[in-house]
Amino acid sequence: MAKAGKSTIKRNPKNTYVYMIGSGIGSLAAAVYLIRDAKVPGKNIRIFETLDVDGGSLDGAGDANKGYMIRGGRMLNIPTYECLQDIMSSIPSIEFQNISMEEEFLEFNEEFKTCSRARLVRRDGTKVDVTKMGFSSRDRREMEKLILLETEKSLGAKKIEEVFGKHFFKTNFWFMWQTTFAFQPWSSAAELRRYMIRFMHEFPRIHTLAGVARTVYNQHDSIVKPIVDWLKENGVQITFKATVKDVSFVKLQKGEIVADEIIYSLSGKKKTVKISPTDLVIFTNGCMTDNSDQAGMDTVAKYKKNEMPPSFELWEKIAEGRPEFGIPAVFYGAPDESMWMSFTVTINKNPKLLNYIQDFSRNHPGGGALMTFKDSSWLLSIVVARQPHFKNQPLDTQIFWGYSLNMFANGDYVKKPMYKCTGREIMKELMGHLQIPKKEQAEMMRGLICRTSIMPYIDSQFQPRRIGDRPLVNPKGYENFAFVSQFAEVPEDVVFTMEYSVRAAQQAVYYLMGVDKELTPVSKHQYSPKVLLDSFFKLHS
Repeated sequence: MAKAGKSTIKRNPKNTYVYMIGSGIGSLAAAVYLIRDAKVPGKNIRIFETLDVDGGSLDGAGDANKGYMIRGGRMLNIPTYECLQDIMSSIPSIEFQNISMEEEFLEFNEEFKTCSRARLVRRDGTKVDVTKMGFSSRDRREMEKLILLETEKSLGAKKIEEVFGKHFFKTNFWFMWQTTFAFQPWSSAAELRRYMIRFMHEFPRIHTLAGVARTVYNQHDSIVKPIVDWLKENGVQITFKATVKDVSFVKLQKGEIVADEIIYSLSGKKKTVKISPTDLVIFTNGCMTDNSDQAGMDTVAKYKKNEMPPSFELWEKIAEGRPEFGIPAVFYGAPDESMWMSFTVTINKNPKLLNYIQDFSRNHPGGGALMTFKDSSWLLSIVVARQPHFKNQPLDTQIFWGYSLNMFANGDYVKKPMYKCTGREIMKELMGHLQIPKKEQAEMMRGLICRTSIMPYIDSQFQPRRIGDRPLVNPKGYENFAFVSQFAEVPEDVVFTMEYSVRAAQQAVYYLMGVDKELTPVSKHQYSPKVLLDSFFKLHS
C-alpha cells in the first residue's frame, strides 16, 4: 500500500475552500473524501454543474407516463470496486435504517445472483454455446503477448485490430468481452490490456457474467441520490446551470503553480471566483455524455458530431500551452469512432414482451445481465434489470435497457442505420431478432415507450492514446488543482467504470490535503494462482 504524497502547500481544513467543476461521481466522491478524511467542512465545498441535475453521466430519470431513461447500463464488480465501496460504506442507505449503502449493495447482490443463460444469440434465435471461447492458436499467442510482453509504452496508440488477427474478432470471447465493456476493434490496445489484467478473475466466467453486481435501482437512485443527500446534509452546495468558462493560473515565488480564478456563467451573467493558494479546484475534464441527445417513439435523436463538446472545450482551453494537462483532441476528435446509441423501454400494464424475453432467455429479470444478438448488423444487446429499476416505478410497469455498437450499418429488419431510427423502429428491429412473429408485435407494442439516446463521445475514453495524452490526477507542480475523470491518468485502473473516477478523487484529495492515510490499493487478481490457472484453462478451452 502507498500514500499519495503531500502538497507543498500546508492547509488548515477549516479555512480551505473547494470548488469543483462538474457534479459527476468524481466530484461527489472527492467531496466525501474531503469531509470524511480531510475534515474539510461541507459548507466550504461548492460544486458547479452546467446541467439542472446532479450525477453527470450517472443518470436515471422519468416516469411511467413519459417513459424512463438511463443512457448507460452500468455493471459493477465487487472484487474490483474497492474505492467506490469505501465511499459507500460511509453513506447511509436511504432504503433501510441503520445500514450503509455498501451493506445494502452487498446484501442485494448476495440475494440476487447473475447467471446468463443466453449470453450470445444467433440470427435464427438459437443460443450459442459460450462455454468455449473459440480461440485459434494464433489468438492465444497474441493474447499472451499482449498481457505478458507488451507495455503501455510499447503499445503506444495502437488499436486492438493492430495487435490481433481477423479471426480474433469472430471468437465468442470477443463478442462477449466487446459488448460487456463496449470496446471496438479500433479502441486502444493499451486499454484492452488493462482490462484483461484488471478483470482477469472474470475471464473464466465471462460467458455467464456471474461477476456482475448491481445496485437495487438505477445508479442515480441507488448511488448518486444517497451521496448527494449526505453531502447536502453536511452543507455542500451544488450550483446548477453554472458553466465554468475558464480557470486561470499563476506561479508563486517558490515555483508552485496554483489556480487563482474561476470564471463561470450563471443565468447568462458572467461571474468570477477568486481562488487563494490554500483553496482547491477539482476539475472533471471531459464528459462521455457531452452533446448527447434523446428522442422517443416517433422522433430521431440528433447526432451533434460537429458541435464542440462543452467539458472538452474547457479542458482544451486550459491545456493550451500546458502539455502536462494532456491532449483533449485525442479523445473527442473522432465522434464517428466513439459514438453509440442506447435505448430504454418502458412497458405499462402489458407484460407480454417482458414475459416473452424471459422465456426466450430463460432468465428472470435481473438474472441474466447482457444478452447480445451476435449476428445483428447493429450488434444489438439488451439487459433486463430486476424490477422495479426506478424508485418511483409502478408495480404494473416494467423497463429494460439496450444498446448497439454498430451505428452506421443498416438494420436487419429496419433497413437504415440505427442512429437514424425512431424508438418504434428500434423496437421493430429488436423484436425481429427475438423471433417474435409479426402478428404478435403490434400487441406487444401496446403500452410501450422506447426512449433513445445518441452519445457522440460515450466511447471516447477508449480512443487510442499514448502516455501523456491524459493528464495526471495531480499534475506535477500544481499545488491546488487536480483532475478527476475518465480522462485523467490513474495507473493500473480501467476507464469506463465508476471506480476509476472515485479512485482519482481519492488520489486528488489525499495529495492536496496531505491526508495521512494510505491509498486504497488496486487488487492484483492476476497474481492469484487460482485465477491464473482458471484463466489458462479458459484460454485453451
